[in-house]
Amino acid sequence: MKRQAVILVTVLVLLGCRGGNGATGAAQSSPAAPFERISTAEGERSDSLSAESSTAASPGAAAGSGALTGVLLLRTEEGLQPVADVKLAVGRTLSDDEGTEWVVAYDPSAAPFAYTDDSGRFVFEGLASGRYGLILDIVMSSFLLYQEGTLNAVLFEITDGETTDLGNLEYTELPLPQ
Repeated sequence: MKRQAVILVTVLVLLGCRGGNGATGAAQSSPAAPFERISTAEGERSDSLSAESSTAASPGAAAGSGALTGVLLLRTEEGLQPVADVKLAVGRTLSDDEGTEWVVAYDPSAAPFAYTDDSGRFVFEGLASGRYGLILDIVMSSFLLYQEGTLNAVLFEITDGETTDLGNLEYTELPLPQ
């Protein structure tokens, strides 16, 4: 329970720095990380993307569900490197009465999650339609991912029966465990 509170506070703090126009203020820029599909059996991972994701559905398999995919890359002196074996999760965005997205709700015990594969690729399937944020979940902390060089959170829309592709998410730095 304490970890969930810390994660929610982290997400609230990151998004709480937004101005009235919906643009983020002085929030720390955090990069996004891609996920690898995992099976629905808790803790069981696959080294390939052939296993089902933690969202437990195939694209188009369930009515009222969509998919999300992308690639997480880290810019180094050697060039772009895939960010492998990191946990990503998605959380629903929450808006105020005027429709401004201020917060991403993230419950690590219930949120869909996946791990990036060796190429940095992640896939979520079976996501309900709606607006989400992409969360990098590392031991004892979680970070809402921002578009590098901006203060814009990585937010996206899921539409029934469609796959949302975030493309390459490139960062010069990520809060990865050592």
